[in-house]
Amino acid sequence: MTKRPVPFQGTVVPSRSGGTNMKLEPKEALTPEETEAGLGILVKQGLATQVKLTLTEGVFVVAFAILLGAPNTVVGILAATPSLAQLLQIPSVYLLRRFRSRRMLNFLTTLGSRITILMMALIPFVSTSETGLVLLVVLVAVQASFVAIGSPSWNSLLRDLVPEERLGSFFSRRMALMAAVAVVVSLLGGLFVSEWEHWNLGDPAYSFSALFFIAFSAGLISVYYITTLPEPKMAPIEKQATFSELISKPYQDDNFRNLMLFSGVWSFSTALAAPFFTVYLLTRLLMDLSFVTVLSAITQIMSILFFRFWGRLSDRFANKSVLLVTVPLFMVGTLLWTFSSVAESISIILPFLILIHIIMGVSAAGVNLTSGNIGLKLAPRGQAASYLAARGIIIAIAGAIAPLVGGLLADFFTGRHLFLTFNWEAPEGTIVFNTVDFSGLDFVFLISVVIGVYSLHRLALVKEVGEVKEKDVIDAILSETRRNVRTLSTIDGLRQTFQAPLTTVRKALQKKKEPQRTTFE
Repeated sequence: MTKRPVPFQGTVVPSRSGGTNMKLEPKEALTPEETEAGLGILVKQGLATQVKLTLTEGVFVVAFAILLGAPNTVVGILAATPSLAQLLQIPSVYLLRRFRSRRMLNFLTTLGSRITILMMALIPFVSTSETGLVLLVVLVAVQASFVAIGSPSWNSLLRDLVPEERLGSFFSRRMALMAAVAVVVSLLGGLFVSEWEHWNLGDPAYSFSALFFIAFSAGLISVYYITTLPEPKMAPIEKQATFSELISKPYQDDNFRNLMLFSGVWSFSTALAAPFFTVYLLTRLLMDLSFVTVLSAITQIMSILFFRFWGRLSDRFANKSVLLVTVPLFMVGTLLWTFSSVAESISIILPFLILIHIIMGVSAAGVNLTSGNIGLKLAPRGQAASYLAARGIIIAIAGAIAPLVGGLLADFFTGRHLFLTFNWEAPEGTIVFNTVDFSGLDFVFLISVVIGVYSLHRLALVKEVGEVKEKDVIDAILSETRRNVRTLSTIDGLRQTFQAPLTTVRKALQKKKEPQRTTFE
């Protein structure tokens, strides 16, 4: 007996022939049940995507590039390329207006980026010298281009799918789970590369090839989840705007323009220094890659512990209020990198590096969560794609220029030193205390902090409903800390603290079995 077609629920509709047809057209409106199911799919999609991100960005790509012989300038180019590709969001916004199916567009672009990762996995089989390095830069650029073209459609879909009053709680939970995945994947990846070299299993470049293939496989899983994601129809367009009007409108909004200026300055500040943290550890401090991934895992673990914390505060006090606290804290972490040489000279380098990564993990959780959410919140519904794309363009330009400037500055300051010392003279002799020893990348980190201070001025001009003074946020943080300390003072409190990550994962698995009961606090 032939089944009748059932109403489209955002996944697969049985056909009269007994087969299935994949339908990616949006629905007129989503029911509360479909919205909850969509939020659950977003979490699963995020976890699969995080595996791909961890293995194809940051530590592993930089380490692979260094293995292929990349100097600081090429590392800067690799870091700048994804940001530069974000300029493709400009035509993508217009494409989305014509296409009107955000999920279909994102499906195609995401699939293209995953295929590019597969090609990255083949680089060691082609060349492990300059040719391989050129291929890496080109493929990173192609992958970033696909991501950029899909970004407006993805951001617009998130804007309409996630309820505004739950932005902080939902994305903090999603990002915490993604960070947990990043910890496990980065540790296993670093151990895999180190063991490959330890057991002399072949050219070390082949170990990165294996990691990229795993990233490709995880990326395909995320593509599947995109096809099952429910999509509400885009808001109707009252007047068909021209391309120039579509792109220029966000720049005419005074408040959103202030947000874009803050985002651009802050992006320049972080992109100037962040790509070179791994370079600093591998080349100047001569750390093993496995230890570098442990430090990265510490950052992720701290982010996991604080995503929910910052999410609650952002829902309570607004995103800007949290940014006014977390941005300065992040800059403190960046500034501490410049004192690594002092820490090394007095043999406290390991605990010092751990302290830096703890500070940056705590602050990055708040910055990453609220800087994204404030953009989603201030972008008008129905115009989110163009507004967020305009902000993305500013971030892209800053993020593209900064690593290039950072690489040039790093090479310029190589061999140059700035010493600040204290001398203690006594009849018994003279004692010299080295308080500052800046060289090479230290100057890059210091310049990054100075620019970050200016970004706070730009942030102060942004207006957000519900914002409070940073003093109120700090008081809330201290109050929450005192409460947590009292909790930790008991054996039960300690047990609950260490069981928290396991409980989060267990609940996620339970929700997978009971989709109708899925909730996001």
